[in-house]
Amino acid sequence: MQLQNIDPNQSNQPGEEKKDSRKINDIQREIVMQESDLHKKLEEKTRLEAEVRALKKETARIKIQMQEKQIALDKLSYELVQFEAEIKKLKKEMNLIK
Repeated sequence: MQLQNIDPNQSNQPGEEKKDSRKINDIQREIVMQESDLHKKLEEKTRLEAEVRALKKETARIKIQMQEKQIALDKLSYELVQFEAEIKKLKKEMNLIK
């Protein structure tokens, strides 16, 4: 009588081989889908990073423009005060003459 080494991980039955083959195919299909999803997410991440960089540049540009406009506004406000003071002075001078 000959003894067979029985390995629980080894399947000798055709039904078992079909099940294992089906499981492998299912896992491979799942891997392909997961890799596809990963690729899409990586593309989305790259796109979003580019958008964030562009927005940061735009924010810096807008900040500079805002500072320039604020300087111009301050200068104009100062000039307006000067004009108002000059007008007031001239009116006083005119009233003294009357």
